[in-house]
Amino acid sequence: MYVIKNLANEKYYQKLEEHDHKLDVELSEATKFNSQEEAIQKASLLHAQISMLGLGINFKVEEAQ
Repeated sequence: MYVIKNLANEKYYQKLEEHDHKLDVELSEATKFNSQEEAIQKASLLHAQISMLGLGINFKVEEAQ
């Protein structure tokens, strides 16, 4: 399983609903992805969406322990 880490605050990504997300949850609450490729794709989309808002937040995909 893989998770997306928010490097701005060292917290994790959680999907709540279709267009609702949190970028500041603990690892235990983070959305888990079955494959690294799926997590990387989502992290890239998040980065693009947030960059359009003028925020410089980067993400890192990690394997969940």
